[in-house]
Amino acid sequence: PAAALDRRPLTEEEGRTVALAALAFAEATYTIGDETFQGVPYRWGGRVTVAEFLERVAGGDGVDELGVDASGVAVAALRSLGPAVRFLAGPPEEPVWWADATSAVLYHYNVVPVEPSQLRAGDLIFFRGSEGAVGGVAVVTGRSGTRVDFVVASARQGRVIHTFARTDGDYWRSQILGGGRFLLIDHGS
Repeated sequence: PAAALDRRPLTEEEGRTVALAALAFAEATYTIGDETFQGVPYRWGGRVTVAEFLERVAGGDGVDELGVDASGVAVAALRSLGPAVRFLAGPPEEPVWWADATSAVLYHYNVVPVEPSQLRAGDLIFFRGSEGAVGGVAVVTGRSGTRVDFVVASARQGRVIHTFARTDGDYWRSQILGGGRFLLIDHGS
């Protein structure tokens, strides 16, 4: 059964596509009244796309019920590779495929581990949650030495942001579980 799981890590080009799609969440600007805002709002469990969000806000919908969470950004960014993107939702011995995924499902079943020094655009970094469990995910947009730039839906800031962490710093050691490169179903090239 595991052989039926023909999956391969994202190429660099696919990774750049994913990173740009994630970046769109952080760079989206919108106006409400006289105020302009940047970054799709954070909303736990939110699954809005950038296009849907901007269209609905422009159409007069309030932002209170609109937004995206960390796994929502990662899933939407990965879906930029095409409508056939699916996520393994459990052990590969009995594959179950979902059209959506939580941060934990991404971490446990859908990536190959990547050392911090090897992270590149489109890779995922996973945050440590309570009791060491997976607490969130971010999409890497680039790396320069020990600096890793990433997009994350930040509950603290209330929106999707583009930020960075240093892999040799205390924040990385205490908050980051690890990095991973998404495994895409290989439909043959």
